[in-house]
Amino acid sequence: MGALTLLITGAAGYVGRHSVAAARARGHAVIAVLRDASAAPESWRDDAGITVIAGDLTDCPTLPAACASADVVLHLAASLSGDATRQARDTLQATRSLLAALPDGTRLVHMSSMAVYDMAHADPGAMITESSALLDAGAKADAYATNKAAQERLVSDTAKTRGHGVTILRAGAVFGPDRLWNAHLGLALGPVLLRLAGRGEIPLCHISTCTGALIKAAEHPATGPINVLDEDLPTRQRYLANLAGTPPLVLPLNWRWVMPLARLSATVLPRHRLPGLLRPEVLRARFLPLCYDNSRMRETLGLRQAKSFEALMHEAQG
Repeated sequence: MGALTLLITGAAGYVGRHSVAAARARGHAVIAVLRDASAAPESWRDDAGITVIAGDLTDCPTLPAACASADVVLHLAASLSGDATRQARDTLQATRSLLAALPDGTRLVHMSSMAVYDMAHADPGAMITESSALLDAGAKADAYATNKAAQERLVSDTAKTRGHGVTILRAGAVFGPDRLWNAHLGLALGPVLLRLAGRGEIPLCHISTCTGALIKAAEHPATGPINVLDEDLPTRQRYLANLAGTPPLVLPLNWRWVMPLARLSATVLPRHRLPGLLRPEVLRARFLPLCYDNSRMRETLGLRQAKSFEALMHEAQG
C-alpha cells in the first residue's frame, strides 16, 4: 500500500491527535479537520504532510473540495458529553454535513462505539459480538449511545445509496496517557468511589489499538462492522487496582441495589433531568457483567494488542 491522503475529522480530539500522528508515522498525508485552528498541536505547523482545515463540520465551505482530494476519510468527530441537543448537533448534524460533502464512491472509515449495542437487554455473562443486538431508534439509552447508534445507521444507509465503501469500527472505552477514567468504573464522589460492579470485563481499547485499527482500515478496505478492543480486558476490580490516584475510599455497591432507586426516580423526575446512573437502562448497560469479542478485528485487520493490561496502564501513567 502506497502513501495515502487521509482526511480526518475531529482531528483535535484525543483519538484524532493520535490518529494524525499514526498516519504520519506510516507516511500518509493528512488533512486535519478541526473546529478551531488554535487547537492544532504545535508540531503540526512544521509538518508539510499535515494540512489543517478549521471550521465547524456543519458549516465548512471548504469541506467538499477537501473531501474530493482525499483517498480515504476517517470520520472521528462526535460529541462525548453535553445535553441531547448538543450531542445531536455535534454528532448527527455534523455527520450529515460530512456525508453531503463526500463525492459518490468515497471510501470512509467511521469511528463508531461499543455503546451502540443494546447491552441493557443482554443476558448476564453474554458475549458481545458484531452480530449482537443494536440500540434501535426508540431505545432509552444515554444521549451519547443514542446519537452514536443513530450516527452509525446514517452512515450505513448513506453508504448503500451513494456507493461509499465504508468500514465501521466500534471502539471500546479508549484509554491511554492523560485519559484513564471511564464510566464503567463507578461513581466518584470526592474522596469516595462507589464501585457498582466487580465482575464482568470492561470493553477497553488502548489508544494504540484504536489508531492501529483506523490506519489499517484506511490502508486495507474491510467490510462489516468491527469491534475494536484490546486482548486483555480487565474486570473493574483489576482496573482500579492498577489505577494511580484512585479515590482513597472505594465502596463496593452492587448496581442491582441501586436499581430500585433508579426506577423510583424515573417515575418522579423527567428522564432528561436524571443523571445516567439513575436511569434504569443506563445503569444496567454500564454495569451488567458481560464479555466482549474482538476476533473479527484480529482476522480482518490483522491487529492484536500484544501487551498486557498492566503493561499498558504502567506506560499510560508514566
